[in-house]
Amino acid sequence: RLDEPPSLDELASAVSCNPHYLSRTFTQEEGMTLSLWLRRARIERAAEHIASGRCNVSEAALEVGYRSLSHFSHAFLEEKGVQPSKWVEHLKAVGHGG
Repeated sequence: RLDEPPSLDELASAVSCNPHYLSRTFTQEEGMTLSLWLRRARIERAAEHIASGRCNVSEAALEVGYRSLSHFSHAFLEEKGVQPSKWVEHLKAVGHGG
């Protein structure tokens, strides 16, 4: 549920470990923090929605749990290197869109 991801405490409880231990172990294994991993997963899912035409930018942001379009746009730009409104054009330019 990327629109309402669990907190670190909830995840730690689900796997019966200390939140600090879970955070440290996750970072060691994945090479990034849990919050960054979740952000990347949310942006990737939103990018898929936008590319497929299932959602416009605002709908994609809401689908993955962003309540602020400006926050979503900033995160999308950081992750993908392009504004979400330009995502489909970008994919076509690099040969991944139809």
